Amino acid sequence: MHNTPWSDGSPGVSQRPIEPGKSFTYRWTATQYGSYWYHSHSRHESEDGLSGSLVIVPRSDTPRPFDQISDSSLAIETMKRADDVAYPLLLSDFRNLTGSEAWTLTQAAALDPACWDSILINGKGSVRCPDPAEIDKLLSDLQRKQLSKLNLNMTDKG
Repeated sequence: MHNTPWSDGSPGVSQRPIEPGKSFTYRWTATQYGSYWYHSHSRHESEDGLSGSLVIVPRSDTPRPFDQISDSSLAIETMKRADDVAYPLLLSDFRNLTGSEAWTLTQAAALDPACWDSILINGKGSVRCPDPAEIDKLLSDLQRKQLSKLNLNMTDKG
């Protein structure tokens, strides 16, 4: 993003917001190859999946610095082959609620907003919500007693 810092900012702070139904084209010159990621800076959009990987591949005549890691020609060749077939691995959180819904609920309940249902790997994953009876089997007598005093039960999220 050399010489284009205004395009990596929060709407209303360092750039104008992109209005609903409109688009924004970000043009820049890639000067450094590598693996990066892009994401929204607007409200809960990144949480809701507006992010992804960006891989800038070096030109074929760009020297690779593997000889600075090892003197072994076998190790250098192995690193080159691995580099040729590398692909991005993007980890993200997943909830059964939109970011906005989760924020509203966590604010109303005074809960920690960092509670997700699962982790996604390259956008794939699963969610397992055990039933309350299964969770209840894991409670200690003291926990059951405390919940009972407050007339509460464990939820599928514990």
